[in-house]
Amino acid sequence: MVHLSLKERFWNRFTGKDVDMTPVGTTNTYGVVALMKQCGYERPLADRDPVALTELGYAAHKYAGFEWVKAMGWDITILSEAFGCEFGPAQIDVQHCVKSHPYAEEPAELHFPSDFLERGRFPVYKENFRLLKKKVGDQLVIFGHSEGAFTCAAFLVGTEEFMKWCLKKPGQVERTLEVTKEAAIAAANFAFDNGADYFVFGEPTAGPALLSPRFFEKFVLPVEKEIMRRVKGPVVLHICGNTDPIMEMMCETGAAGVSIEEKADLKRAVEIAHKKGVKVFGNVASATTIFQGTPEEVYQEAVRALENGTDFLCPGCGVAPHSPLENLLQLKKARDDYFST
Repeated sequence: MVHLSLKERFWNRFTGKDVDMTPVGTTNTYGVVALMKQCGYERPLADRDPVALTELGYAAHKYAGFEWVKAMGWDITILSEAFGCEFGPAQIDVQHCVKSHPYAEEPAELHFPSDFLERGRFPVYKENFRLLKKKVGDQLVIFGHSEGAFTCAAFLVGTEEFMKWCLKKPGQVERTLEVTKEAAIAAANFAFDNGADYFVFGEPTAGPALLSPRFFEKFVLPVEKEIMRRVKGPVVLHICGNTDPIMEMMCETGAAGVSIEEKADLKRAVEIAHKKGVKVFGNVASATTIFQGTPEEVYQEAVRALENGTDFLCPGCGVAPHSPLENLLQLKKARDDYFST
């Protein structure tokens, strides 16, 4: 088979064409301290400075062997920040996390503002895309990333309270999702307008550990379907935890790809997804193997993911900040060895 460029390899796999080998990278966050040290740009500067964002985004390709790169930073609180959520103190090894829930008491006050894309970090990300596109040219795929509509709604209200609403105030849930849905669509289309090749919605709050499959079908599935219909390019849907009970529904959203953790059955996910023309990203364990395991353990788990048919060899979730660089490098090493035999 003819050797493919990194961008050709990614797109061939994404669109169902032949590839020379499985692409390797991540479709989640990678605010890794070792990469910051290598490229010279650290968080919290690399949360809000476009040059630092760009250099840290590129560092995963340069130093860890990832074959595509990320814009839009190292957390999934972007929509929530633009709606007014506040964060805890920024640190080199702690992602932004939501500390306030501005619509817990007055959900009727929530609306989608006309200047949404001028708020929060969106202006910074606009420049981040420009710089990253200039740096990688047509050599690498670039993706954007934010929380999804359901997770954003939970951040605005408070996750525990929002879960209670699902049971007791379904109308309130649907009204909130009407607003956050528009924000999610706007964010994805912002990314595509500024050079993203694909976009990722992270929906950790929609996983079976927090939300029953019945409520996923009722609240999440119809919203995700509309979002996928209205965005300008392909979307990958990431949901944490054991997504086996909702895998069919994830693949019915209209997403071009799904990203899953090691808790999910990868082989089964691939079978379900491929019947629907959906690609699977995953699923080497981020919080355990990549963060705490030996290089050999990462290597062996990567090989198992390849044997189980993953379309894109990736960490199953965001990479922990103190993950060793040597462990990240095992993904590419395992892939290269797997396809050289």
